[in-house]
Amino acid sequence: MLKFNRNMNIVDRSIRILVGSSLLIVGPLSNLVDTDMMSNIILGTLGTTAILSGTFAYCVLYELTGFDTRR
Repeated sequence: MLKFNRNMNIVDRSIRILVGSSLLIVGPLSNLVDTDMMSNIILGTLGTTAILSGTFAYCVLYELTGFDTRR
């Protein structure tokens, strides 16, 4: 079983979930912006990654750099 040490506070998590949702809405889930297939894949991947990191309160880049917003 994977265990992640949380390294994000509630503000950081909320911003990531909001930005990730916005990326998904603008890109692959609507026709608000005329985008090509590659742009939809990139926006979808970035949005999904942001939502997942916000949901689990864990950021791989924070772990690698030793950065922690929880404290």
